Amino acid sequence: MASRPNRACRYPRCPGYAGDGGYCEAHASHKRERDRWRGSAASRGYDYQWQQVRVRALKRDKYLCQMCLADGRVTPAVDVDHITPIRADSSRRLDLDNLQSLCRPCHRAKTEREQGN
Repeated sequence: MASRPNRACRYPRCPGYAGDGGYCEAHASHKRERDRWRGSAASRGYDYQWQQVRVRALKRDKYLCQMCLADGRVTPAVDVDHITPIRADSSRRLDLDNLQSLCRPCHRAKTEREQGN
């Protein structure tokens, strides 16, 4: 059985190759530090209540990306996005009317637009 080819390290501009963790040996500690700084999903607001509302939003949207549907494409949704960012109005964090199901590329693009990148 052939082994899987090495992948590039996820650390920005690193020419090294990654192991199973996504980072080369020199940057493996970077991932641990980043995860420690970032905190757990629950500490960032993605607790049990969020998981329940997330599933309801995905079911409501039939697990389809709403932005792609608006453009006439059918794409499976994997993320649930806050239409009005919760940093702008935290009271709408669990408001089903403030959520939309998105595919990963649409979610990333929307997040980048909101952050001004």
